[in-house]
Amino acid sequence: MRNINIKQLFKKNWIHFLAIALFIVTTLIYFQPQFSGYSLKQHDIEQFKGMSNEINHFREVNEEEPLWTNSMFGGMPTYQISTKYDGNLLRNVYKGFQLWMSSPAGMFFAYLLGFYIMLLCMKVNPKVAILGAFAFAFSSYYIIILQAGHNTKAAAIGLAPPVIGAFYMAYRHQLKWGLLLSALFMTLELIANHVQVTYYMGIVLVFLGIGEFIRYIKEKQLMRFLKVTGGLLVAYLFALGMNYGNLALTNDYSKYTIRGGNDITIGVDGTSTENIATSGLDKDYITQWSYGIKESMTLLSPNIHGGASSALGNSQFSDLLRTPEMRSKATLVAQNNIYWGDQPFVSGPVYLGIIVFFLAILGMIYLRGTMKWALFSATILALMLSWGKNFMGLTDFFIEHVPFYNKFRAVTIVLAVVELTVPLVAVLFLNRLFKQREEIKKNIKPFYIASGVTLGLLVLLTFTGLGDGYLSQQESEVVYGYEDQVRAQLANEDPQLLMENGIDINNPQQVQQIVDQQMKRVNDQFDALVDVRKSIYQSSMLRSILFLIVGILLVWLYLMKPVRKEYILGGLFVFILIDLVSVDINYLNNKKSDGRNYDYWAENAKNDFPVAATQADKKILELETKNNPELKKLVDNVKVNSGNERGRVNPDELWLKKLQTLGAATNYRVYEPAIGFNSSRASYFHKAINGYHGAKLRRIQNVKDFHINYNNMAVFNMLNVKYFIQGNEARTNPGALGNAWLVKEVNVQASPNMEILSLGNLFLIENKSQNQLLVNNSEKKTDTITGREQIVLLAGDSISLDLMPVIRSGMNSSFVQDVNGQTNWIPNAELAKDTLGSFTTLVSVQSIHNFDPKNEVIVGEAVANNLSSLTYSGEGSIEMTSYAPNALSYQVNVEEQQFAVFSEVYYPEGWNAYIDGELVDIERVNYLLRGIELPAGNYTLEMRFEVPKFKTANNIALAGSILLFILIGGFFFKDFLMKKEDEVATE
Repeated sequence: MRNINIKQLFKKNWIHFLAIALFIVTTLIYFQPQFSGYSLKQHDIEQFKGMSNEINHFREVNEEEPLWTNSMFGGMPTYQISTKYDGNLLRNVYKGFQLWMSSPAGMFFAYLLGFYIMLLCMKVNPKVAILGAFAFAFSSYYIIILQAGHNTKAAAIGLAPPVIGAFYMAYRHQLKWGLLLSALFMTLELIANHVQVTYYMGIVLVFLGIGEFIRYIKEKQLMRFLKVTGGLLVAYLFALGMNYGNLALTNDYSKYTIRGGNDITIGVDGTSTENIATSGLDKDYITQWSYGIKESMTLLSPNIHGGASSALGNSQFSDLLRTPEMRSKATLVAQNNIYWGDQPFVSGPVYLGIIVFFLAILGMIYLRGTMKWALFSATILALMLSWGKNFMGLTDFFIEHVPFYNKFRAVTIVLAVVELTVPLVAVLFLNRLFKQREEIKKNIKPFYIASGVTLGLLVLLTFTGLGDGYLSQQESEVVYGYEDQVRAQLANEDPQLLMENGIDINNPQQVQQIVDQQMKRVNDQFDALVDVRKSIYQSSMLRSILFLIVGILLVWLYLMKPVRKEYILGGLFVFILIDLVSVDINYLNNKKSDGRNYDYWAENAKNDFPVAATQADKKILELETKNNPELKKLVDNVKVNSGNERGRVNPDELWLKKLQTLGAATNYRVYEPAIGFNSSRASYFHKAINGYHGAKLRRIQNVKDFHINYNNMAVFNMLNVKYFIQGNEARTNPGALGNAWLVKEVNVQASPNMEILSLGNLFLIENKSQNQLLVNNSEKKTDTITGREQIVLLAGDSISLDLMPVIRSGMNSSFVQDVNGQTNWIPNAELAKDTLGSFTTLVSVQSIHNFDPKNEVIVGEAVANNLSSLTYSGEGSIEMTSYAPNALSYQVNVEEQQFAVFSEVYYPEGWNAYIDGELVDIERVNYLLRGIELPAGNYTLEMRFEVPKFKTANNIALAGSILLFILIGGFFFKDFLMKKEDEVATE
């Protein structure tokens, strides 16, 4: 007979309940504003709200998933923006893992709980595991990404440790629960939906798996290894199945994004990119954020490269400018960047905690078995991969040979592995220290050596520096090249103007005097900056030395004196927290700089609606409803759900609802160049060409590079950009072509390169002389160009031809030489009047194509072969009658066969077209738009985004969720809640 023994369960597991209570209390304290009406001001979350606005509105109104949105980049799938898979019931467990709290508190709690669970799976003493959880959760990188709003990354990081713990459990001591928990935690990890972090965690699992293989081989248990490995693979396949929808649809989508291939093999200047292209992201994009090799010292000391990117006068080090020795120099350096590392900018350092790092060193000395070497190998590899462009041999190898590695950008994210593996080794050492003190005490010499070497190295580096002169590479180049820059500037000035200012450019002594004056100003500024940075560096190193000494003393006391382990553990806990938290609060704290407003927090009402509609947004609404009474009535009758205690409506919410209602009933686009292409501000209120996403469609990126950056109005017109937002002004574009139009001519191009180039103006350049004409360093007699190429004529000296005068004039022109040897561009019409032969034509340029999207359509040869004709009359009409992000309807009335172009982004995985219910082909036209050949008649044309995999995925996830709940619930009840009476009596 079996009985449920709840009392005994609590008695045996009180430490775990205490741990969870500590985690909750710490979370409530550190993130106190979140529980009193505030939320973090997170940049990425603000951007997310813009990119997901149309999705959320459609979901709210229609209670279904759209799977497509037109709010960003002209249109894209929602798979990596916001898609809910309601069939996956484990999403509720995912929320429970964060204690049903939103970010950042929920994510931080997941850090603590996840690391604690991992250590319990490894049979670490729960008290030591509590320390380890705090050491992990307060690592600076993990706090900084919370402030930035990288919520999916944080969630994936928090769930990675229990995946590793279950992996360890399966191999070491409990196969059944190891496999069940592996299926559970890997499913939750994939729900977090940050594939890059999961990929890096997979690298750790590979190293741990190799370690286990070696261990099993030594123990001659290969068959058991294969059994466990097979079981884990089944568990992970189960997790993949549970997340089939997200993974399969994302995989389909990735092929068409900037993380997939690129059918364009030239740059905007016409040069070949075939040698630098990959099947994923471009190498420069992958390695844009690369950790400096010397910058890796931030793992040991937080501010050795200045901390976060900000002006010195606005940083936590601004007090240094008020010291007596710096007061006179403060104005010279106050606006200089306090960060001097190799990255474009950073939000803060990646700091492990020096005590944690030291304990990990001792772990590498005193721990036994293959696991420490597996973790060490993963750590070193991750660190080297984080160097990116600073260690291109390894980076190139991974980009070119390791599957999927080239799909990820910002290689510094791999440092999340280091901030997991190093605390893990440190905690495993502590666990062994408290269990086997006498054994370690007998072999204490390595402890003394490690302590002395680590301490000595820090002391040495404190006074020698890292050899970077406390300047970034860019700053060093400015200093070393400034004298040449001053001389070049003087040489380019008008000599007469200089003489009027008393400067004789031909007087070397006077020139040198001016150069010396300018160099003194620059040198004074940089000398002052170096002094400040050196002070920051040394104070950071001394800080680490102090904490290191404390860590060494605490371990020494436990080994050499009769001190209870609880006191040592408490001491380590306190000083590790002081060390880490004192760094973290510089990047996420609860301070109020003005006594009223938090530095990092804002009231929920503000963060819920972080973007206020501008006068331009309101003007667009006015223009769209001006001649449409029904639409105006619909917009005016909008109601909002919330109000303050006085019943006043939040105006930001009201305007959002009005513009959401407008967007659901109309289909136009806007472009806001001032905010940059990568911003979702405009997407918050409209369907925009701008957007914010790390995996935008490749075709819109290419069109942006080749045409949008150069303000090609023909491209804006075909994309139906009806309004240009400039500050508070909305400028109407009368050339916008609307939702669909009929064309007359099909322009067939032989390659994607020519397709995209044909969206602009093309010119024929011809060498009319006996000299060599080089187009991008290749000799040409004639060539088709856009005008952005490097054109050089080798006529004695090299003459670089500036084609801008020709392009701006729009006239066929020739580059000529007169009788005096002077060269210039002359329009051919004017050159024809030269009856005296005063000019010799060297090069001619004539326009051969001006893209006219209203009347012509650009297609590739494959599309042309599907068409019945290459010319059409363009007679008839096609008008949109209804809009939804995933369903578009048009009324067509044509008396003969026509070809229609739609201002909608082409995407082959889901978009289908129907004429009166019959499927018809959608062709890719104008490089990134949709086109359909229309039969004669009066009928309805529909486009629908249909993704059968989505429904299949939900059904699979539902079945898998139920199965996993039954298995875990059944075994938990059997193994932990039910005991035989005699077992209870014995206890």
